[in-house]
Amino acid sequence: MKWIVVLCFNACFCFSACAEQTVRITSGADPYVIELLKHTLSYQREAHTLDFVENIPTQSRAIRLLGDKNGIDVFWSVTSDEREKQALAVRVPIVKGVLGYRLGIIKKSRLDYFSKLKTDGELRSLRYGLRADWPDTVIFEDNDFNVLEYSQENSGYELLEASRIDVLPIDALYANDITNMTDLAIDPAHVFYYPSAVYFFVKKDNQALYQKLKTGLDKAIEDGSFDTLFNRYFKGELAELALEKRQKITLVNTLLPASAPIHTKKYWYNNNQGK
Repeated sequence: MKWIVVLCFNACFCFSACAEQTVRITSGADPYVIELLKHTLSYQREAHTLDFVENIPTQSRAIRLLGDKNGIDVFWSVTSDEREKQALAVRVPIVKGVLGYRLGIIKKSRLDYFSKLKTDGELRSLRYGLRADWPDTVIFEDNDFNVLEYSQENSGYELLEASRIDVLPIDALYANDITNMTDLAIDPAHVFYYPSAVYFFVKKDNQALYQKLKTGLDKAIEDGSFDTLFNRYFKGELAELALEKRQKITLVNTLLPASAPIHTKKYWYNNNQGK
């Protein structure tokens, strides 16, 4: 799953009452984020509508356009120290840290072998395929895993099929995407976890928009509607993965800013699950 959404916020002009405001987001935005954004803004007095725009394909472009007159005002992505230097983070993890759960794609012929791996040392001795421009690559390398980097989207599968790597770690929510790959399977015995926060971001000096997003998210969490929305999209799929029954290998996320609210339990999906 590619969790990249970019938003543009048009100023409203208030007379006797505030006019409706238009919030522009990229075409093809994830349905969960679209609905979460609508719900977050619904706590404001003025009405908001979404308009979908094209041609904002990358996070780097989104950051460059942040605050531009004809650009964007909000985007969302995994946080980092660098990102929080560039923009103002609304520090509420909008997918409850789920992107920090990684499952390993392996060859079906090695299912029995992987079921017998028990120690971190045994798992670190394997070779992992990770894309060069993903933050996972740095995190796995910093945690002393043996990593082979690749650059093209589908190269990881090719490396796995050619036995040049043993494991291809993927976002847990992508696990069902490999069901039609006859020679590959998800390692059923292990789950890798590192704390990962996906935030909304706004321009550094855009306190008004920051407050709207922060207030809306806080209210949604307090009244339970945030969890209701999250569960509607993800609870069933996460239950099928049975993450709590897997051996959990916890990694240190060296890219996570110290400001991340990792001890605020209401923000996270079963942050202490597993052993």
